[in-house]
Amino acid sequence: MNALIRQLLPSDKNLMAGMHTGIADDYIIRIFERLCTGNHILFGYFIHNQLVSTAGYTTFGSEFAMLGKLRSDVRYRGHGYSKQLTKYVLDQAFQTKELQWIGANTQADNTPAQKVLNHIHLEKETAFYGCTAKKLDVLLNKEPGWQEVTQTESKNKLLNTYHIAEKTFFPLECYYPFPSSPKLFQNDQIKSWRFFQEEDLSPLITKKDIKKETYLHAVYPFEDLFHRKGLWETIAEAQRDLQNQCPDEEVLVWIDIPASIIDQLPENHPFVLDSPWLLYGIDRDTWLNK
Repeated sequence: MNALIRQLLPSDKNLMAGMHTGIADDYIIRIFERLCTGNHILFGYFIHNQLVSTAGYTTFGSEFAMLGKLRSDVRYRGHGYSKQLTKYVLDQAFQTKELQWIGANTQADNTPAQKVLNHIHLEKETAFYGCTAKKLDVLLNKEPGWQEVTQTESKNKLLNTYHIAEKTFFPLECYYPFPSSPKLFQNDQIKSWRFFQEEDLSPLITKKDIKKETYLHAVYPFEDLFHRKGLWETIAEAQRDLQNQCPDEEVLVWIDIPASIIDQLPENHPFVLDSPWLLYGIDRDTWLNK
């Protein structure tokens, strides 16, 4: 069998578009050039010069990476090509000695992807729902919003106390949660994020993110999400602020809700819910011992 794995280049877009993946409107094709440059690395598995599977990774900071962009041609499935390619990509990523943890995010109903991740020894870390909404009106109770924290030093202290020390999984971007670590958070990011706190309790962080749509990404991965007075009012106000800054875009709300408390959502909640996301991960020491 004439098999080859190689890194894909922007000039390979036509090969990607020629795959029969069964996905009608695949975002990977639309942003293919971006996924082959910068902090994005994409590989392809070829059989007789035919691209049959893709997988890659994206680095975040110096120590973290996320696997993804796993696609396979339906005409070549069942031969283990995706497993072989993903294992190759994982090993290639860990050749960067600074990388300490590599994750992968897939939905609970995507059993083929989970089989691939189990095959390469990634362990399930956590489960959550990526919840999106246009408006939060039904969750508001006219409670006062929380005080904003603006000093960078204070922001860092909140990250250290409530995320790094508590070992939370922090959604650095929509779809991309990572184990909280000092190396995960960059000063430029922290300065641009908004922090809110009430009565010296766990803080809310909001930031702008774009994943096809424009989002006010609200970060509050704590179990008391539905019991904190003023939390939803604070998020709604931050959404209005961002909407004013982006008058030509519709700003939606995105919040990652732990699967363990999703049943606490009220029946009339405003969120669009899909299959929960499962975060898998492996650290360098575990990879070295496999």
